[in-house]
Amino acid sequence: MIKKACDIELKVRPVLLGMEHRYFYEGPCRFGKGEALEVGYDKLGNEQLFDAFLTSLQACLPAGVKLLEPVRCGRTDNWENKEAVWEDLRVGMQDADAAFFFSNIAVDDIDVEFAERFKDVPMFISPSSSFSPTSIFAAVKAKNPDREIYIPINWTEAGEILAALRARKIIRSTNILLASRFNSDSSYSSVDTFSNHDAVTAKLGVHFRYINAHELLDDMYPAAPEGNHTTPGRKTWNITPEELAEAERIADEMIGGAEEVEVDRQYVINSVKAWLLVRKMMDEKDCNGFTIPCPDVCSTRRLNEMRFTFCLAHSLNMESGIPSSCEFDANAVLSQQALIAVSNRRPYMGNTSPVPYENGDFIRIFGLSEGRLAKLKAEDPENLYFMQHSVPNRCFRDPNKKGKYALRHFAYEQKWGAVLRYDFEQDAGQTVTVCRFSPDGGKLFVGRGTIIGGDAYDLNNCNGLVIFRVKDQTDFWNKQKWCGDHCALVYGDYTKELARLAEVFGIELLASI
Repeated sequence: MIKKACDIELKVRPVLLGMEHRYFYEGPCRFGKGEALEVGYDKLGNEQLFDAFLTSLQACLPAGVKLLEPVRCGRTDNWENKEAVWEDLRVGMQDADAAFFFSNIAVDDIDVEFAERFKDVPMFISPSSSFSPTSIFAAVKAKNPDREIYIPINWTEAGEILAALRARKIIRSTNILLASRFNSDSSYSSVDTFSNHDAVTAKLGVHFRYINAHELLDDMYPAAPEGNHTTPGRKTWNITPEELAEAERIADEMIGGAEEVEVDRQYVINSVKAWLLVRKMMDEKDCNGFTIPCPDVCSTRRLNEMRFTFCLAHSLNMESGIPSSCEFDANAVLSQQALIAVSNRRPYMGNTSPVPYENGDFIRIFGLSEGRLAKLKAEDPENLYFMQHSVPNRCFRDPNKKGKYALRHFAYEQKWGAVLRYDFEQDAGQTVTVCRFSPDGGKLFVGRGTIIGGDAYDLNNCNGLVIFRVKDQTDFWNKQKWCGDHCALVYGDYTKELARLAEVFGIELLASI
């Protein structure tokens, strides 16, 4: 099954702690007068506090966070600490991703013991828990500095941290399908991807699943009775007649909606067919991310023989909320997933480069046209960046609404390989957030910019780009360099959310905002 980020919930179990006095008296453990000293008054007062706490907690929940039924426990002035309470908490934590405590005087030690007994359950102390939060935090951290405990100062911060924990859960629920040719870690064109998959799994929780690229390509054809030549006699996941018909339907729909079409229908079908096969393999292997090496597979000459590239497959994956990257760059896949997790928007990825302006001219221009460079120079040549790859999608501004697009071909001379072109000119002025993990998974680069426009919309091959202006190009560059080339991008400002994500992962944030 393909488990999209939008389908992953963070489940939070409220824990309601309170003290109830069994006798009529007053003193250092009981304050008040009149009916406030009566037996049973504490129960009523606690219920009012609990109701206010649960109302505030529910109101602060971000999208994708689910509140479970609360566990009610505490003690009387006999100062009990019964194992039955811990059994109730043990049962309550079985399906919880985090525990959110309302605590108060005379029960804070229960929170501290919870931290010792349930070491792997992140815990929150309510900002409405009087003087408890700092007491509990200090006591817990003194015993175990690495224990995950949060004491948000207000409900806004509580919601922000919960959103970050959900994003972390999404990252930890990510299984990336890598179709490898030479090795399972990197390709010849992407040396800055994750350098050690086991180490990244230990640090970030993502898992990696592998398939041979030749087996994938064999499955692009309908199954033969004798099996594929690389897996003779085995039942494989070859494309079916029904899927071929679906590829034709999707291709015709895309052709019909495009402003311009410069690629033959059959080549669009070929690329859509590749996407359907990739999705089937992801479903079979319970993966929710995908990448395949471009040059490494290209050099087999099979893409040329079969007349398609995986560009459109990546575009359609990203368009449906599934991270997908060129060049066997699992790092870019996970960076996309991080952006999807905090924004629920549709990402882009590509070569991410500054356009330095020096001595009255640009350097490092790559795919920028002379006309665009002249316009940038005339308007404002400072602090410019661009991102380039032929894998845009049509839903950057709204996951449910498509912008203007064209269909062009990848191969210059033979004119095969369908690729999307998105007109970034229509989105000038949009804020964008950019991010990428470092190759060891220990850093997260986060940047922000404003779209100036696009370029190469009318070109074929691996072209098409978005140009954006950043606050400080040099700072952006000096932060990005620790993480690599292929950055991921979404529309909107999600820099604060990504900073929280880095915080809950315990990794270094490199922010240029």
